[in-house]
Amino acid sequence: MRVVDWFRDRAVQRVVRFGLPVTIGKAVTSVTGLITLAVLARHLGPTRFGVLALLRTVVMVTEQYANFNTWQAVIKYGTQAIADGRRDDVKRVIKLATVIDVTTAVIETVVIVGLAFVIPEAFGWSSNLSILCAIYAVTVLTRVAGVADGIFRICDAYRVQAIASTISALSSTIAIVIAVLLDTSFAGCVIALAIGEVIGNVYLTATAFWVAGKHGYGGWSRSSLRGARTTFPGILHFMVTTNAQLTVRKTMGEADMFIVGAMLGAFASGLLRVIKQLGTLPARVFLPFEQVLFTELARYAAAGDFVAFRRLLRRSVGLATIGSIALWAVAAVGAEPIVRIVAGDAFVGAAPAFRWYLLAMVLGVANAPVLRSMILLGRPGTLFVLDLATLVILVGAVIAGAWAWGLVGVSLALLLHRVLHIVCATWLVARLIRQRETGRAVPLEPGLP
Repeated sequence: MRVVDWFRDRAVQRVVRFGLPVTIGKAVTSVTGLITLAVLARHLGPTRFGVLALLRTVVMVTEQYANFNTWQAVIKYGTQAIADGRRDDVKRVIKLATVIDVTTAVIETVVIVGLAFVIPEAFGWSSNLSILCAIYAVTVLTRVAGVADGIFRICDAYRVQAIASTISALSSTIAIVIAVLLDTSFAGCVIALAIGEVIGNVYLTATAFWVAGKHGYGGWSRSSLRGARTTFPGILHFMVTTNAQLTVRKTMGEADMFIVGAMLGAFASGLLRVIKQLGTLPARVFLPFEQVLFTELARYAAAGDFVAFRRLLRRSVGLATIGSIALWAVAAVGAEPIVRIVAGDAFVGAAPAFRWYLLAMVLGVANAPVLRSMILLGRPGTLFVLDLATLVILVGAVIAGAWAWGLVGVSLALLLHRVLHIVCATWLVARLIRQRETGRAVPLEPGLP
């Protein structure tokens, strides 16, 4: 069957139709992110920009260790409740996710503030940087992204999500542009970035709750959580295992920053942050479709239609692979001018490593639907074990690569990790789907239905 025929699949058409507005929103967000990067990189220079990159990495990684990524539970259990006509249970899962998000946000902030006065010794930071790190941690308090993302998806409010995400991203960019126009110091830039993110986070969350109200779930705050574990069998186990898995994945994504910061210094960290920011371009284009895909696959899983599940997954992976490879080819050819335009001449040394890093990111985009499907097949713990095992390999490879070839070695190490991850994940998911299609029992992990 020709690739063009895949678009006649109604499920693929839904993914494309709902994914397009999210992609447009992500594209605008990417542009604003690049503007923020360009302004900060030119204003601060590679070394101070590298310090800011490490500071934000500390906050992001620490946040993931307590963040339960509740959007996955909202989609998995909310979609099933909607299919069964249990509207009150949709409200209950929204409230449960909100309580967890708010509680973990408070814990994360306290932990980050504590770490802010410990980590500087590892990177040679001053006491002033410790205070700035603690100030930036306040952004975590306003980040209730998990339940907000879940609400947008189960309500098919992708266009509203795209608009809200764009406005949210613009708040940070505007704050930074104002700070630079006023010629503020490094501290001023950090504070401006924090203010912009807080405004954006609050707006995005408020919009999500407005969407919930419009779709008949506005009374979620009055719902009782009594008996939630009975109503949603295995939900706590599901959240813990998916959180552990996504925590490991975030560690994978940011471990290279810590290693480069410790081994190669702040200048190299600044170059790597530019590489990583540019490396998100394939994900910005294709992962919005994967977000819609996750919801569609969840509906097939809820209906027990694993033949359609496999067909949609295969076609989605194929389209993502073709599109992302084409994007990589264009970016690889123009790597040097792209880096020069975005970050300036001082960062042009990042171009060689950027080519390999972007290829690794492209492979990660192609593999994303496979990883998400493992969660819907009831095996988040298996995915966690796979991620943890390959993380050990990644850390060793990044250290060796940084020691031997600098930033290029770091990018090659990540590329090796992505190839290994794809091979293992594809084999596992193919086996699970084959067993479901043939009707053979597939033992789920403890606590999952």
